[in-house]
Order: sequence, then C-alpha cells, then structure tokens
Amino acid sequence: MASILRNTPLRRPSVLTPKSLRRMLQITEGITASIFHMINSLAIDAIGNGSEQITNQAVENWEPEFDAEAAFA
Repeated sequence: MASILRNTPLRRPSVLTPKSLRRMLQITEGITASIFHMINSLAIDAIGNGSEQITNQAVENWEPEFDAEAAFA
C-alpha cells in the first residue's frame, strides 16, 4: 500500500501510521481492487479539501459508498 500511496497524484506525501494501514486492510478485506478504490476516493477527497495528502484522520473517517440500487440488482 505504501507504493500505491507514493504514486498518488497529490502535492504532499501521505504518510500513514501502521494503525491506519491496518484499518485500510480491514475495510477492504485486503482485496486489491478495493484498496485502489479506497485510496482513489481518499485522494479525491484530499484534492477537494485542499490538503493534498491522505491523512490518518481521513482514513479513520472514511466510509465506503453504498449503492443500494447496485446491491439489489
């Protein structure tokens, strides 16, 4: 995950604690596509809020989007 974080197009480095990295693995269940989705979502949020980095707080507060229509399709 560290190499993925290093390669995000953010202006500031995203240095996360082991706790945040474990949380990311827990949320994504270690599924590569889910990890990429989570990091992309966090990066978009970081650009939108002007911080230009993924923070530990952002990881802790992140919740996956739930598409009810897709879930019942």
